[in-house]
Amino acid sequence: MSIGSELTAARERADMTIEQLSAATRIRSGLLLAMEADDFSRCGGNFYARGHIRSIARVVKADPAPLLAAFDAEHAAEESRREERAAVKGPTLHPARPRWAVVLGAILVGLMGWGMVRLFTLPSDVEASAAKTTATATVTTQPPKTTPKPKPSKPAAKVTTPPAVPTQTKLTLTAKNDGSYVTLRDKKGKRLFQGLLGPGSTQTVTAVGDIRISAGIPANLTLTINGKPVITKLYKSVAHPNGTLTKK
Repeated sequence: MSIGSELTAARERADMTIEQLSAATRIRSGLLLAMEADDFSRCGGNFYARGHIRSIARVVKADPAPLLAAFDAEHAAEESRREERAAVKGPTLHPARPRWAVVLGAILVGLMGWGMVRLFTLPSDVEASAAKTTATATVTTQPPKTTPKPKPSKPAAKVTTPPAVPTQTKLTLTAKNDGSYVTLRDKKGKRLFQGLLGPGSTQTVTAVGDIRISAGIPANLTLTINGKPVITKLYKSVAHPNGTLTKK
């Protein structure tokens, strides 16, 4: 399990909500939700992230040592990878650009040559056109044909087409009050959005099939699924293409 999952499991074992944990540790609820989603970039640095982990572990009666060891190992590996990438990065070579001036000059010369040819051959074309128009056309009058009366056609049978079943889900979330931290994933687990929706902000995502929703404070969100407004208090739910919402 990741560090964020361990923090979430410890809080749930302590039977505490995000708001209760925020009041006990004096850490903002939005930051707690981000840490449980393995997003420690908002802590202000590794020093403060370690302090927050200790505070949470003390309140939920968990051992902070394994969590801190996992945090140090993960972020030490990230710093090592950044140093390796900086060491192997070499100078950037820019490919030679084509000489567009030469190409444009050749095109202009070709156009001028074509214009000169048309200029000297235009009288011959006019004469040929005049010779064609002087020919006398013979008109042959055909006797009028009798057209049969059309038979009354039978009205075409109406074909009823069943309504198309929607396959895509368009989800719009609008935050109110203090907002909420939200994570959205498609049916394959691919992350579509993750972050804090502030008061009055809106986020819209579209995916084929279902969309899985994880909300820190669902009461601060208004959902619209394929144009249908939905009210929910579920922390984890699934939005379906038919506009319904079920518990995850």
